[in-house]
Amino acid sequence: MSARDRETAEALVRLAASLDGAVLGLGTAAVAAASWVKYLAVSGQLRLVASAATPSIADLRYLLPRGGAEPRIAAVRGYVRPKPGGNILRVPYSGEHGVVTKHTQMCLFTEWRGIFGWTFDLHALLFRSWKEQIVMNFRSVPFFLASSEIGNPIGMVYIDVEKAHQPLPLTTVFHKLIPIETTPYTLFQTIIGNGYPIALLDEEKILPIGKQLTAIGLCRANGEGSVEIASCPELPFFLSELTKDEMQAQLSSRARILFWGSIVLGTLSVCLVGHAIFRCWKRIKLGREARQARQLFEEGEDAIREDDSSDEEVGDGQLCVVCLRRRRKAAFIPCGHLVCCCKCALRMERETEPLCPMCRQDIRYMMRIYDS
Repeated sequence: MSARDRETAEALVRLAASLDGAVLGLGTAAVAAASWVKYLAVSGQLRLVASAATPSIADLRYLLPRGGAEPRIAAVRGYVRPKPGGNILRVPYSGEHGVVTKHTQMCLFTEWRGIFGWTFDLHALLFRSWKEQIVMNFRSVPFFLASSEIGNPIGMVYIDVEKAHQPLPLTTVFHKLIPIETTPYTLFQTIIGNGYPIALLDEEKILPIGKQLTAIGLCRANGEGSVEIASCPELPFFLSELTKDEMQAQLSSRARILFWGSIVLGTLSVCLVGHAIFRCWKRIKLGREARQARQLFEEGEDAIREDDSSDEEVGDGQLCVVCLRRRRKAAFIPCGHLVCCCKCALRMERETEPLCPMCRQDIRYMMRIYDS
């Protein structure tokens, strides 16, 4: 671990432990609340996937809404095939054919602290867009899922990927790392920043023809009178290599993890916040007792002056261990040692770190002892 990471970790630990763990408890409660919100969202997605109809592609037409009814969610599985008489996309570098192509570039950086030793990430502030993945080209042609990979299919359903928010199951067909030559601008980044570009990652992905996929979304009729499945924003899947049962199993597992995670984190946050409240209440109680004891000492100033002016003989076992002149009349709390006179005990209580002269334990407050 680097020095910067170690300093950051130590600062986070100190912040989390502040206020007797109240900050850590509130942070844990926030994470638990976020986990619970995600659990509710995943549970809703699981219910939608479970309620989706699973007809064959040939029977999908019977699910089309009629009489102004809302589109119904359906899940069908078939093979990717291009539209009859339509175009097929060909990627330039690999020469592969598909119905969807995506060309992306990502700039890779090396970590560098900078000669000035700055600990904050200036590079992330000035050059944040360089680290983001940039989609250079995304193309798609009309395609459908068919019941068979080749030949005349029994049924077909067109796929609308124009408004899809979910990731598509694309296959990487080209992957190349292009080194970046250093420039005077790179030297400037090296001096003031926390990283400089070293390479450009060039990738091409396609949705190949003949790939077996599951499409889950809103079933509706398109302008040509054919059946079409469009993306549903409430669902985490649209086109996937998983079957409907595998989607349900994945969502069920995630919901179970989020549920028990939120329960455990919520219980932990309640314990941490309760512990902080108890410690705060205990400090308030001890402070009140200390103020009462201090008030008693202030009210006993006449007795202290009497002790100073008294000429009574005191045995060696009754002398104050600090001044060795007055009788022991002040007990320290919580250790309970009766070893000082009132004047010396009051002076020790007002020190920066009050400690018992006998056992060196912290002094919370003192109590005056009266002889019967």
